[in-house]
Amino acid sequence: MKDVLIYDIETLQEMFLVGVYIPSKRQYLEFEVSRQKYQLDSFVRFLEKHEDFFWVGYNNIRFDSQVIEWILRNHESWGEFSGLEIAAKIALKAHDVIDDANYDIFPEYREMDLAVKQIDLFRINHYDNKNRMVSLKRLEFEMDLENIEEMPIHHTKVDMTNQELQMTRDYCKNDVMATYEFYKVTIGKTEHPLYKGNNQIELRMDIEQEFGIPCMNYSDSKIGDEMIKKFYCEEKRITYSDLPRKGTFRADIPIRNCIAPYVQFQTPQLKEFHKTIRKQSLKQKDDFVKTIDFYGQKYTFAKGGLHTVNKPKIFEADEDHYIIDWDVSSYYPAIIINNGKYPGHLGKEFLKGYQKMFERRLELKPLAKKDKRIRGIVGALKLAVNSVYG
Repeated sequence: MKDVLIYDIETLQEMFLVGVYIPSKRQYLEFEVSRQKYQLDSFVRFLEKHEDFFWVGYNNIRFDSQVIEWILRNHESWGEFSGLEIAAKIALKAHDVIDDANYDIFPEYREMDLAVKQIDLFRINHYDNKNRMVSLKRLEFEMDLENIEEMPIHHTKVDMTNQELQMTRDYCKNDVMATYEFYKVTIGKTEHPLYKGNNQIELRMDIEQEFGIPCMNYSDSKIGDEMIKKFYCEEKRITYSDLPRKGTFRADIPIRNCIAPYVQFQTPQLKEFHKTIRKQSLKQKDDFVKTIDFYGQKYTFAKGGLHTVNKPKIFEADEDHYIIDWDVSSYYPAIIINNGKYPGHLGKEFLKGYQKMFERRLELKPLAKKDKRIRGIVGALKLAVNSVYG
């Protein structure tokens, strides 16, 4: 993508600072409001000139963009204030934005109402999930960046020296460039084998173009969730507002309902194991762990699936033995479809929509290697069909 800007803001009592890096020009810019500089009008003009660009940040939808949007909507009434007074007003607003986030209060401005388009790497990579939350500092460490800095000046500091003002500028620039490095990882411009060539931004653009889902700042799991809703609504012929709000609560789940009727065993040990667990049921808070020793190998059945602990071994093919690797396309979705499983409160229409996504993905998959756009569609369908189990 050419039309992107990488940015970060600092909101101190005596200094408001915006750092911007333009990758297409390899240019870094600063806009500052302090006792030394008053560049608020220049920043507003810059925003207006680059309103068609995507502004890339880290947790920027929840924080940076909220502060900037508030500035855009209010700055015209600040003509009589000094730079220090305006910096203090912005710092107070930033504090309120942080407080709202800490108490899970919805942000004042919805993403669709923001004046400039945002790409939030924090959300795309699902770091807004409390169990996955990662700070930018942690990412800098993980990316093995040479310079990892903590903010040297407290945001309430007064009587800032020239040296402290410069330290804040240096810190902001360091964060902007770290964000740019993580942006490159997100678009697949990296040698890391897990991310190389995997352009998450392009994928989201393809999904929006093909399916009409505005998912630029959705995590993979949220994209899957929205895709499921779309296909289900089309099959059910309802709107999003008509989607069921509640699922089916079950006080307990008989394990026999989780075992397909065609599952059978021949050995006495597994027959007995099969017979025993079919008689059990699980309540919401019950744990489930069963371990059997089968021909010297321990197998543990638990809520997360089947687990084994294997000793290190080397397997080599020879004239009498082959090593065969079996792979099943969309293994778990195929099990769901072939066994006719669906959420009770959604009905069979869910399974019909789910099967359409499954079949379309398999149909397009062979074409994905040569067509980048089809690859994005296949990627979206994969997120969707894999999002219904866990």
